[in-house]
Amino acid sequence: MAGPLSKYALINAKLRARISKILPDEVFGQLAKAPSLDAALALLRDSVFADLEHIYAATGDLKSAELDLLKREIELYRGIRKHLHPGTKELVDALLAQFEIDNLKNAIRIYFDRKIRKRSVDDRTHYVLHEPIVHDLPMDAILNAEGFDEIAGLCGGTPYGAIVSKFSHTVETEGSLFRMEVALDHCYYSRLVEAINRLDRRDRDVAVRLIGVEIDLQNISWVIRLKSFYDLPLEAILTTIIPGGFHLSRSVIDELYQAQNVAATLQEFVAGKYPGLSALLAAETSSSAARLALVQRILAEIRKHEVQRILAGYPFSIGIILSYFVLKRDELQKIRMLLNAKQYGRQQERIESLL
Repeated sequence: MAGPLSKYALINAKLRARISKILPDEVFGQLAKAPSLDAALALLRDSVFADLEHIYAATGDLKSAELDLLKREIELYRGIRKHLHPGTKELVDALLAQFEIDNLKNAIRIYFDRKIRKRSVDDRTHYVLHEPIVHDLPMDAILNAEGFDEIAGLCGGTPYGAIVSKFSHTVETEGSLFRMEVALDHCYYSRLVEAINRLDRRDRDVAVRLIGVEIDLQNISWVIRLKSFYDLPLEAILTTIIPGGFHLSRSVIDELYQAQNVAATLQEFVAGKYPGLSALLAAETSSSAARLALVQRILAEIRKHEVQRILAGYPFSIGIILSYFVLKRDELQKIRMLLNAKQYGRQQERIESLL
């Protein structure tokens, strides 16, 4: 059995070098202050994102540039996978499934709008990835399907066919993809936890903590969003909760749901686990959107804290790989958010509050 040094020495050195090249906060501050989308893209000319300006100049379509970012992120995972020990590759494959599921959900939404809502979708089909990510899904056929039974059949041989089949009637009776999409998300996290459980003890402990925090953050965000914007009953929200979280208990979920002041409810949770972040919760917010933005900022800081903890710890574990993926994902999400904000003329103060 390969030891941690032989499994991770080379990839640890490669990834720490790559982490050092991730865009610093100062660059995102400059992007936030850029007077236009063109000016923001120009600021990226001397970075690895220089081609985004060329794509936008050639197409006039920011979504095409975003699609390039998505493809880049997928290739990032595949590129790292080549350097990994066989036992670790399975976890990266499980992580890659998040892109496949998001792509499938996008295709199903387009089908739903075309077939059920009778809307034009011609301008959206270009932004679906057609090349295989994990499984060989026939995306063209899914986009042009005549019914959910056909889509379920096209997803045969994957974990998704049974989910589409099971929830197709619910979609048609409720007129919403919500429950199907939640089930697909649960499928992703369930298979991810299964892959984590097959790791050796040291790697498993590291992965459980970081992925568990990711699950916590997703659950907190869903509770707040579904209560604040959709006023769903607690029983409905509990069906969306993903098992496998690290800190979040049922009692905290209940408190978050009942709370008039979400920040105050999170105060105890944050103070107990991450006391250095408590000051962020003192910010005054008036609207639901502002409260959600504040909470998302806090959750991002929690994730950052966990990554820093891993990077400062024992270097020869799967933690370096997971940390790199988190940091790169955050970098790409910030770029997407900033470029979209510039395209839609968001005020600088609003943009900076999201960083």
